[in-house]
Amino acid sequence: MEGMAHQVEAELRHRLESEHEHYRVEPGKHTVSTFSNQNIEVQVDNVRDHVVVVLHTQTPPVSDHIVELLALLDAINNAHPRQTFVVFPYMPYSRSDRKNRPRISVMGQRLPEILNKVLNVRRVMLLEPHDPHIKQYFVPTADEVPALPMLVEYIRNEYLSTLNREDCAVVFADSSAAKRFEQVPSSLGIEPAYIYKSRTDHSESPTVKVVTGNIKGKHCFLVDDEILTGNTVLKDAAMLKHEGAASVRMLAVHGVLCDKNLTTQQLMAKLVDSPVDEFVVTDSIPLDDKVSFSQGKLKIIPIAPLIGEVCKRLILGESLSQLHRLAGDED
Repeated sequence: MEGMAHQVEAELRHRLESEHEHYRVEPGKHTVSTFSNQNIEVQVDNVRDHVVVVLHTQTPPVSDHIVELLALLDAINNAHPRQTFVVFPYMPYSRSDRKNRPRISVMGQRLPEILNKVLNVRRVMLLEPHDPHIKQYFVPTADEVPALPMLVEYIRNEYLSTLNREDCAVVFADSSAAKRFEQVPSSLGIEPAYIYKSRTDHSESPTVKVVTGNIKGKHCFLVDDEILTGNTVLKDAAMLKHEGAASVRMLAVHGVLCDKNLTTQQLMAKLVDSPVDEFVVTDSIPLDDKVSFSQGKLKIIPIAPLIGEVCKRLILGESLSQLHRLAGDED
């Protein structure tokens, strides 16, 4: 997480100080003290009348870091900043946002309430949330910034520079991805295909049904917002290869890449030995430990330039709408 923070700080400094000489970007420092009873205390440097940007993404132990985030924001409030922005490259508990079973917690809703009502946070940025509606749990509504354009640009520059468009297909892993990313095939000028599947329980492995669209002999790009255990994409890739796909590449914004039943090394070994030819994700979640086991099969798109641009626009009150445009879209 510190590496991401330093990268974002450098990107923000470059963008802000080069255009507005009266702004100065400084690294924020804080200390966390843990007492004998396992309670923590957070102390921050003097940020009185400063604009403070708090960067927090999901890293293990997730729940411990949430408590630290709340304590950090409380300490910042007690230091009387001019304004506080909270930026979530990947918001923890963002998938726990619906009460779809009896007597369960819904932390994806409670966390925004705590930030708003208890800690008085009023400006939040979410990078490509798992479900866009989660931004509405914040008051006022959180800013949603897509990272999908980075994946489109990667496909265009890294693959379509050597592959013929008619030999490629964008494959949507489910109906949700097809609806959310429907502009990707037309932006790239290649045909879409679809995988229809059902989920009969709450497991992380839905049942794959059938592929529609022409993928025989084609280089397939599976596009989605995140990859968790990899179980689903491995089934998808196996089916695509069985149906005659020439290659399968998985591109996702968030590389969660965790499985409670496997160690990191075991999980990465499973992905390396899979029918997927390449995985491409951003580093919205730190991935250094995964890359070391990936044997070159995991490609990382740095997220810091986008976050730095977003932070600059938040501070200056500039529009974020332009960032929603698919990179290189010729329309």
